[in-house]
Amino acid sequence: MSTDLVARLRELEQRRIEALLAADTAELDTLHDDAYQLCNPTGTVWGKAEYVQRLATGQVVYDRLAATSDIDALVSNTLAVLRYRCLIEVRVDGAEIPAHECQHIDVYAIGADGRWRCRFSQATGIMDGVAPV
Repeated sequence: MSTDLVARLRELEQRRIEALLAADTAELDTLHDDAYQLCNPTGTVWGKAEYVQRLATGQVVYDRLAATSDIDALVSNTLAVLRYRCLIEVRVDGAEIPAHECQHIDVYAIGADGRWRCRFSQATGIMDGVAPV
């Protein structure tokens, strides 16, 4: 695994976080694969078009989205998995969701054009104070 590639993927993920905070639809289009899917902490799955539309219209507004751990990476020639903890403050359809921490996993794939794009994201809420099963 090339340390340069891992650094590049971490940089792409940071760009993606910044684009989500800014609701930068052009940047989000560049960074996400057309078949992108997000599975949010409620278990709801949104495709790229729906997610970007929700961000563009203000149905989803990230007030805070920040990694609270290092970004771990598992990388092959065409696929990469990134995992980290993050703090999220978000409004969905005008309702404020209290700040909470999640484990966040992103799967990046390299396209035919040689560019890495995010293909899947999953955020799993961290339930502090709950005994592990």
